[in-house]
Amino acid sequence: MIAVEASRVGLLFAGLARLIGTPLAPHRGRDVPVTIELRPEFRGAGVVWDREYRFPDRRPILVTSTKRLASNGDLLECVGGGFGMSLDVFKRDRALHFVSRRYFWRVGPWRVPLPHLFSPGRAHVIHADLGGGRFRFTMTFRHAWLGTLFRQDGVFADEGGQS
Repeated sequence: MIAVEASRVGLLFAGLARLIGTPLAPHRGRDVPVTIELRPEFRGAGVVWDREYRFPDRRPILVTSTKRLASNGDLLECVGGGFGMSLDVFKRDRALHFVSRRYFWRVGPWRVPLPHLFSPGRAHVIHADLGGGRFRFTMTFRHAWLGTLFRQDGVFADEGGQS
């Protein structure tokens, strides 16, 4: 179960982003059941993260992204339409942190940087091991001018018994 919070601008942004897939949950809610499945990308170049949100009285929402390494060693998170972000990854306070460095649009072999102003803001994901196969997942998108657009927080159990 996860809490999904979004500002009005965040919900508008998530709604518009559905044109390139559904990279962000387009609703708010508390105690929202979420299932996360990881699988290898079709070509084996990355890991696909499927997150299914089941908001009450709505159809399930599937949010999909792929994490892969770029030829220069950057970690990328890619969504539909060629859009994605480069990520910095580090460990702090017994947790893994993924922080967006730059959003881009892939056009053929090129990654075209997008202006920060037109992005959902700095993404910061924290994956904290709680022991016993449980982990806390926190995701925040904070825009320089518009403030916090999205925040999600929840505790999950790894069905494999490890996180």
